[in-house]
Amino acid sequence: MFYIDGISLNVVREELKKDLINKKINRIFKNNDYSISLHFGKIELLFSCMPNLAICYITQNKEKPILDIASSIISNLRKHLMNAMLVDIEQLGFDRILVFHFTKINELGEVKKYYIYFECLAKASNLIFCDEEHRVIDSLKKFYISEKSDRTLFNGEKYQRPQFEKKISPSELTVIDFNRFKENQIALSSEVEGVGKIFENSLQNSENTFEEYKELLKSKKFKIYFEKAKLELATVLDISYLNYDEIKVFESYNDLINFYISYESISTSFSLLKNKLISSIDKKIKKLNKTLHLIEEDIKISNSMNNIKEQADILASVLYSVKKGMSSILAYDFYNNKDIEIYLDTSLNPKENLDKIYKKYNKAKRSFENALRRKREVYEEINYLESNILFIEKAQKVEELREIEEELIKARYLTQNHQTKKTKIKKEIKYGILEYNGALILYGRNNIENDNLSLKIASKNDLWLHAKNFPSSHVIVKSVSISEEIIKKAAEVVAFYTKLSLGEKVEIDYTLKKYINKPNGAKLGFVTYSNQKTITVEKKELKEIS
Repeated sequence: MFYIDGISLNVVREELKKDLINKKINRIFKNNDYSISLHFGKIELLFSCMPNLAICYITQNKEKPILDIASSIISNLRKHLMNAMLVDIEQLGFDRILVFHFTKINELGEVKKYYIYFECLAKASNLIFCDEEHRVIDSLKKFYISEKSDRTLFNGEKYQRPQFEKKISPSELTVIDFNRFKENQIALSSEVEGVGKIFENSLQNSENTFEEYKELLKSKKFKIYFEKAKLELATVLDISYLNYDEIKVFESYNDLINFYISYESISTSFSLLKNKLISSIDKKIKKLNKTLHLIEEDIKISNSMNNIKEQADILASVLYSVKKGMSSILAYDFYNNKDIEIYLDTSLNPKENLDKIYKKYNKAKRSFENALRRKREVYEEINYLESNILFIEKAQKVEELREIEEELIKARYLTQNHQTKKTKIKKEIKYGILEYNGALILYGRNNIENDNLSLKIASKNDLWLHAKNFPSSHVIVKSVSISEEIIKKAAEVVAFYTKLSLGEKVEIDYTLKKYINKPNGAKLGFVTYSNQKTITVEKKELKEIS
C-alpha cells in the first residue's frame, strides 16, 4: 500500500512546490473519469482520485485517455486556467487537502485568481475548481446530497471542507501532551492532526519517545518495503516497518510514486480499463449462463422425441384398424409390453394422423440436435470469455489491456465508442519469451497471441502445450532437443496462465504442433489437438520460473 497521511502529504507538497511554482499551464486533459492532467510545459502533474490511489504527482509515463468525451470540468479548467501560473501550493493544516493557487491575466489586463482544492481522501477524494472568492466553478466528481450529507458542492457555492475534528497541530504538540497520551494509552491519531495509524505504529515499534516523534515528523525518506517480492508499504517518511525482507530507497517522492504505480500496475487508466473489461465480460457470461439454462430445458423437453417415435411406430402397426373420425385407438405397446391409448385428430384420415405424429417426432429431433449444437457453441463462447478474463488478470501494462479490448471489439463483445479517439495499436503481434537451457519457450498473453503462436510461429515439430480442460496460454517450445526438465518448465508457464490458485496442481497436455487443428469458424484461441501426453505441475508465479 502507499501510505499517505497529513504529515506525508506535507512532504509531497514541498516537493511539488519546488518543481512547479511559477510555471504556466499549457495543456489540460481528462485522462478518465478519475484523473486530470495539468501540463506545465513538458511536466505533467496528474491528479488521481482513484480510491486506491488518491494522490497527485508528476508522472513519468503519460496516461493514455480511455475516455475523450465532453466534460464540464475540463471545459471550465481550459477556459480559466490555460496560460495561468501556479503561484503556491498550500495544505489546509495537516489535513489531506492541498490547495493549488493560480493567477492569470485576462483579456482586459486584470489579474484573476483561481484555486484547485485537491482532497486526497480515498473513496471520497475529489478535485474542486474554485474562483477567487473560493466559490465552486466545477468538480471532477459530482455527489448527490444523499451521498454527501455533511456538505454540498453545487456550482456557485462557497467551498467548504469536509467535516473534521479540531485536533492539535503536530508541530505544536508538547512533550507534556505526548507523555500524557502515552501514559493514558490515548492514540496520537485521535488527538494530533495528520497522524495516521502507520505513523503511530512506527513509534510503537521503537522506544516511542517524544524525541523520536519529532525526528519522524521532520523526516524525509522515500522508501518501499518488500516481503517475498510483494510490495508491502511505500512511504515518504522514515517509518519503521517490521514485516519485510527488502527495502528500496528513492531520491524523491516522484521517483517513488512512479515506481510504485508501475510495480503495482495501478495507474488510473490501467485500473479503469481492467475493471471495464472484466465487468463487460462478466455481464456477457451471466447472459450466456442463462441461455445455457434455457437450452438445457429445451434438451429435456426434446428428450421426449423417442416416446413420440414409439407412438408413431405403434400406430403404424395398427393403422389398418383406424377409421377416419376416430378420436383415439387402443393399441399394443410392443416397446414396453402394455396397452396404450393413442389420441387422433378426427379431421384427418389414418395416413395423415400417422404423418402428423412422425412430423412431430422429426421436429423434436431437429430441436434436440440444434439444442446440442447450440449448447456446444455457448460452452465454447463461455470458455473464450473466461480465457479473456484470465489474460486481463495477468496483464501488467495498459497496452496489453488495449490489445484485449481491441480483440473484444472485433469479436463484437464490446462496442467502439465513437467519441473515443482511436489509439493505434502496433500491427506486430508479440508474445512472451522465456529462455531455458538453450530452449525458447514462447507463450501467448491473449487469444490473438495464442492463435499467432500456434498457427504461424510454431513449426510442425515444435512442442505445443495447453492446460487440460481449462482456458490457458498456448505455449510453444523451440529447441534442438527437448528434455523432461524443459517440458516441465514450459508446463509451469502454462500453469501460471490458468485460473487456478498458486500452489495448486495443474494437468498440462503437450503434443507436437503438427497435431494441432483450428476448426473452421472457431473463435480466437480455440484449437483441437491429438496424440497428447499429460504432465502435472504446481502453479507458480511467472518470475519464479527460470
